[in-house]
Amino acid sequence: MMRIVLGVLLGFILGWVGTSAAVLTYGEMAHVSQAEGGFAMGAIFFMGPAGGIVGAVLGGFLGARWRRRG
Repeated sequence: MMRIVLGVLLGFILGWVGTSAAVLTYGEMAHVSQAEGGFAMGAIFFMGPAGGIVGAVLGGFLGARWRRRG
């Protein structure tokens, strides 16, 4: 059970950070205006949690598989 919880937690954190970083990098490469910081706020507080949820699901799945093998 602890491996599943650890997988979900790590998946959520890594998914949030990875998605936010990817969206911010895309915005920088696409020359999106950062005058008011709206794009960065959307990347961190909208897209980040969406990636975190996907990461949590994948982390829980991997944690469950890890639990069955170990």
